[in-house]
Amino acid sequence: MRGELELPPGFRFHPRDEELVSHYLCRKCASLPISVPIIAEIDLYKFDPWQLPDMALYGEKEWYFFSPRDRKYPNGCRPNRAAGSGYWKATGADKPIGNPKTLGIKKALVFYAGKAPRGVKTNWIMHEYRLANVDRSAGKKSNNLRLDDWVLCRIYNKKGSIEKHFPSEQNSLSSPEMEDEKPDIRMKPWSTMSMRNDLTDGSVWSSSKQVVWPEITWKKEGELDFELDFIDDEAFASQVEYQMGQMSPPLQDMFMYLP
Repeated sequence: MRGELELPPGFRFHPRDEELVSHYLCRKCASLPISVPIIAEIDLYKFDPWQLPDMALYGEKEWYFFSPRDRKYPNGCRPNRAAGSGYWKATGADKPIGNPKTLGIKKALVFYAGKAPRGVKTNWIMHEYRLANVDRSAGKKSNNLRLDDWVLCRIYNKKGSIEKHFPSEQNSLSSPEMEDEKPDIRMKPWSTMSMRNDLTDGSVWSSSKQVVWPEITWKKEGELDFELDFIDDEAFASQVEYQMGQMSPPLQDMFMYLP
């Protein structure tokens, strides 16, 4: 497309924001001729930003385009920011252009490669200029998705290069580098513990035959008067009956309600 435009040697195109809005965007929206047709007309949201430099009529480090803008929803005024293999995401506050009367609004956007909301941020930047004081609700009655016939866009890369990003190169949130590290808790089985009874203070110690628990050292004080081994149900029942016969009545009543 660059071969279609013949410009004099030494020509440079570095317009200010006010010049872009008043001399280019306003005239384009009003279907008025532009002295030098240096800005290409494309549907910018159908392409990735690294594809756009080859479609521009002019530019080395930054490129300009007229592009239509569509609604994200038929009955809303929110623009559809999906583009190519990713999407454009607004950043910062809108800037009014024009003094004393505001003619346009400037919005800065960053391109993210991949699907929202897990896209990968790139160095591609877009400055979008749209007309101010425009009724964008007119298309609601006819269910028209077109939000703006024309907006003016400046595209550039912060690193000054043509960087390309593809979904296969993305670092997703589920990559090993992004996974949360899990604590390493090693469990050690206890050896068999017996149910024990201290006749001095009436306390009862009990546990299952095999318990899995973190490695913890337990300190037991004093000697216990008797020990019941978990061999089988009959041996356990006989030892309990024998010990209950040696206990005082209050302790016997307590063991009667044990499961």
